[in-house]
Formats: sequence, structure tokens, C-alpha cells
Amino acid sequence: KAQGCPPAALPSVQGERARQGQESAAMASAGFRRVFASHAKTLTAVAGFAAVGAYTVRGRDPAHAEPLNPQAGNSSGTKGWFSKPWSSYQAVPALPDLVPGYDRVHIMRRSFYSVSLFTQLRDKESSKSNFVDASRKLTVMLFNEAMSLVPHKPRTVTTPVDGASYVGMDIPNPETELCIVSILRGADCMADEISRLYPEVPIGKILIQRDEETAEPKLFFSKLPSDIEKRRIVLVDPMLATGGTASTAVEVLREAGVYEQSIVYVSMVAAPEGIDELMKTHPQIRMICGEVDRSLNSRKYIVPGLGDFGDRFYGTVP
Repeated sequence: KAQGCPPAALPSVQGERARQGQESAAMASAGFRRVFASHAKTLTAVAGFAAVGAYTVRGRDPAHAEPLNPQAGNSSGTKGWFSKPWSSYQAVPALPDLVPGYDRVHIMRRSFYSVSLFTQLRDKESSKSNFVDASRKLTVMLFNEAMSLVPHKPRTVTTPVDGASYVGMDIPNPETELCIVSILRGADCMADEISRLYPEVPIGKILIQRDEETAEPKLFFSKLPSDIEKRRIVLVDPMLATGGTASTAVEVLREAGVYEQSIVYVSMVAAPEGIDELMKTHPQIRMICGEVDRSLNSRKYIVPGLGDFGDRFYGTVP
């Protein structure tokens, strides 16, 4: 019996408590449904994006791409694969943030660690070893983000414990479906670092030099895999300044049969002018940048920038 309450009043007190408990449970349930629906919606968008441009056996026409719906599946027989997370901490896979004003230009997610590496990279007093160390670590971080921008295939696996299942994803086969292309010479260090992660990935080379007087790019050399038109391309270049060199490199890939939608351009530091130029000339590529700087100066150098990347990495600073 509740102390201070006559027996006749007990049913109403108990009823009120039961009602409050039901309301709390209903609110919690509604809140979970909203979160769960949001997760499902986000994952649907992620899966749909990841499958866009995933060419079917009918050909390489982007119009033939079939987005995967993680809840409903698709016409090829793939079943819906979205499943409820087993805890509230099971986050939905996320794409890198978009740069405001663009729908295909992404920025690497910022952390205290990444900022410390960029500080090391930009500091004019950094030794060659510190510069090389920071650039290699940032390359790995950027490549991890870039791999979010290529199509992924959903796959459910069985774990060794209690026959439990895990709903996951597979990246494209590095040996047969990916290709790294570097713009010489600064990007060679990025390609080499990625090659350590995936030694089976073929690496193409494009040599383009910028005329220091006119700031216009000039193609000198290119060497690409013979089946490059069948692959997803990760085009690496540490600095995006005017965008001329990057645009020329994409043109070289286009002439080799690569679709723009199959190209992910990766740059450590980019200027707004370069982003504008590259997306204006090749609007269907995807781009991931480490950081976007303020602007170019009168000499077409990125400000605040980090100097000449190739000279600082290879120790050939004048």
C-alpha cells in the first residue's frame, strides 16, 4: 500500500503510473523509429550513390547502371540488404562531407590528427623527413575517403560466433577493377603509398608540366594500362591550383576510353579557382580534397598553400 493514500485511491495511483510508463515507452519507441528511419534513408542514399555508374553486363553505358535499394533490392535479383543495427552506436556508413556549392566535390573529414599533419606539411620550417612523413600519412587518409566514392557491393557474411551474420560491403577488386593514375612528379609519392596498401593495383603515369610564364599545362608523356577503360580510376595529384593540369589529365583519360563518372580525383590541397575550373570542364567526375585553401596569388600559387610539393618531398628545394 502507498503510504498516506487510502485503499480506495490505490487503483488510480497505479493507473497513473502505468499510463506514464506507457507514454514514456511510446515516446522512446517513436524516437527510435525516427532514428531508425533516418538511418535507413541515409543508407538507402549511400547504397544508391555507391551503385550509380556500376555498369551491368549489358554494356558500359552509364544509363544502364542500376542503383541498389538496400531495402527493396533490384531487378537483378539482389535482395534487400539493410538490417537494423544491433546497438544504438552502430552508425550508418557515411560519405565525406560535400564542399558547399558543389554536389560532386567532397572534403576529407577533419580531426585533430589530420590538422596536426597539415600543420606539419605547411610549416616552412618542417624538415624533409617530417614533410615526407606527414604527406604519406595524409595520402592514406585521403585514399580511405576516396574509396567511399567508388561503387560498393553489399555482402552478408557469417561470423565465427553463434552463426551470427554481419551485413557489410565489398570494394571493387583492386587487381581487376581499380587503377591509380598519378600526375608526375609530385603525385608519385601518393601512388607509391597507395601501392603499399594494394600492391596488385596497376599504376598509370601522366607527365604534365605547367608553363611558369603562362601557367598553362603541357602534356609530355602518358603510360596507362591497356584495359583502363574497364576500371575505376583514382587520379592523384597533391596540389590543385588553376585546375589546368588536372583537366588535361582527365582529358588524357577520356581519350583512353574512361568515362568521367569512373574518375575520382584526389588532392591534398586545392584552391577554389582550381575546383571551379575542373568541375566546369569535367562536371561528372568526383573529387576529394584534404583542405580547400583561400585563393591563388598573382603568381598562381595556392595561398596559404605549402610551397612546391615535389621539391619539398624529394629535397630539391632551390
